[in-house]
Amino acid sequence: MIRGANFGFFRRTKEPDRPVIRPELAPVDWLLEALALIGLVTTMGYVIYVYPKLPSTIPTHFNASGMADDFGSKTSFLFPLGMALFIYILLTLISLVPHTFNFPGKITPQNAARQYTLATRLVRYLKTVIILLFFYISYSTARIVAHETGGLGLWFLPVFLGLVMIPIIIYMVIALNKKQT
Repeated sequence: MIRGANFGFFRRTKEPDRPVIRPELAPVDWLLEALALIGLVTTMGYVIYVYPKLPSTIPTHFNASGMADDFGSKTSFLFPLGMALFIYILLTLISLVPHTFNFPGKITPQNAARQYTLATRLVRYLKTVIILLFFYISYSTARIVAHETGGLGLWFLPVFLGLVMIPIIIYMVIALNKKQT
């Protein structure tokens, strides 16, 4: 890396005195981890079960209304599974190093445990939601091929965006609440 360069992702935190601690996992954290792992294993099992039954051409893209608007090889059915596995591994590893995250406020020894707990819980929640999203996409694709449904559904995009954005907003409000630090 070029000395003195500021490349965003590779930039070290501006708070060198930030505590390096791993927050304790509460029951809700264990539940989120279990749901993410169950979702990943279920997605794997479902893809392995359904893949041989698929025709050679399947839906590969859906528009904002949830209707299939592009078709391709059945090998593309493996893509959501690959993405789910990648997201699971990546977000699991990321949650192990909360001291490297960007936070909406200054991290001090007094608020580090709380801030790290909130941030890692958000990462676990998002990991679970995204993995379940990939399961739903795989499930819906197989149903479309079997002519059991016409698409993902008109509600798919707003629900997914709500499941992602509302917890992020709630996290920001809680993390910026100075009364709890």
